[in-house]
Amino acid sequence: MDSVERLALGPAIWTASQEELLRRPYNHLVAQPGKNFRNTLIRVFNGFYGLAEPQVAAVTELVEMLHVASLLIDDIEDSSAWRRGVAAAHVVYGSPMTINTANYMYFVSMSLLGQLAAQRPAGALQDLLSVFNEEMMNLHRGQGLDIYWRDTFTVPSEHDYLRMVMHKTGGLFRLTVRIMEALRECPDGPESTLVPLSNLLGVLYQVRDDYLNLTDSRMSENKGFADDITEGKFSYPIIHGLQYARAHDPEGYDFLVTVLRQRTADIAAKRRVVRYLAEVSGSFVYTKQRIIELATLIKTKYIPASGTELCNVIDSLTSF
Repeated sequence: MDSVERLALGPAIWTASQEELLRRPYNHLVAQPGKNFRNTLIRVFNGFYGLAEPQVAAVTELVEMLHVASLLIDDIEDSSAWRRGVAAAHVVYGSPMTINTANYMYFVSMSLLGQLAAQRPAGALQDLLSVFNEEMMNLHRGQGLDIYWRDTFTVPSEHDYLRMVMHKTGGLFRLTVRIMEALRECPDGPESTLVPLSNLLGVLYQVRDDYLNLTDSRMSENKGFADDITEGKFSYPIIHGLQYARAHDPEGYDFLVTVLRQRTADIAAKRRVVRYLAEVSGSFVYTKQRIIELATLIKTKYIPASGTELCNVIDSLTSF
């Protein structure tokens, strides 16, 4: 009992080896190179905000932690076997361990807010925590809707889908911008905010990702061919294809519904869906046009005059 009492009265002990063990699912994914898009974007955003390098590094670390942790959860929720060309973390370490690690990393990232607020006026930490909490709630709201639609086979309208994406994908972009705005030395007021841009950027990024998932061979190498079909996901091109088929082609609609409900990994069946979206419903042409329209809207209305680098980032998202 003496040893138990000593444990109770002493400080909590957590070793480096225990930390390494806990982070293994996270480190498994970090070891695989990603697109690095968010890190690049933070550097470009800082051209507007002028944060000191240590602040930029801390924001980058925080956002990357949240992004990777959310991917760990996404792969479980979507039953994805592959991520970045290797077995998904939950396939290697199991779902319980991976869920716990992802949740743990959310809190590790939140702890970085104290570092960011250290040299700021009183109340800065509370402001940063409010931003963090709001956008993490938005992210989970969007993800929850996406899962609900998939699991109940509720086909959303295009408008509802885009609104969901602003929550789910836009959340992390908004969190980045709002934290950087809270840290800048000379806030210029709400008229200078990049939040509307980050909302549209989230939509552009997700719609493009939906398009590439069904059309790009590099995506197939990393996640498997047309992985969204196997997930039964209502992605942007699939929603358009279903809407077209329901209005013009009942037989085609039944076919699409059947394959999506099956969540099949059968390559031949998925190729038939892709061919339908390409050749019958025109969903890929429609989606690509929307991507170009979104990029044009962002560049013409939402990027400040000095935003050449940001325009280049947007242009990179329209390269197929």
